[in-house]
Amino acid sequence: MINHTCFKCKRRFELDPVFVGFELSKLNKKKPSYYQAVCPACRAINKVSVSQMQAELDSVADEIQAMMADYEKKKAEAKVEAQAEREAKSEK
Repeated sequence: MINHTCFKCKRRFELDPVFVGFELSKLNKKKPSYYQAVCPACRAINKVSVSQMQAELDSVADEIQAMMADYEKKKAEAKVEAQAEREAKSEK
C-alpha cells in the first residue's frame, strides 16, 4: 500500500497500487508525472508523484496489465453493443 498524507487536513491515508496503476494507464499521457489522489476526509485533491510510487507500481505490474486487458475487453463489448442498438433503431 502507498501511504500518503493530505496536504490540507494532514490525515494519512493509503492508496492501492493496483488501482493507482490502472487509473494511470487509462490516462492518455504516456508518462504521467503525478496521480491526483482524493483525500477521504476532506475531499482535497493531492498530487502524488509517480516517481515516488514507481517501485510499488512495478511490483504489481502484472495485476495492472490484467485489469487493463479486462477493462479494454469490456469497453469493446460495450461499443459493439451500442452499435448493435443503433443499427436496430435505424432499421425500425
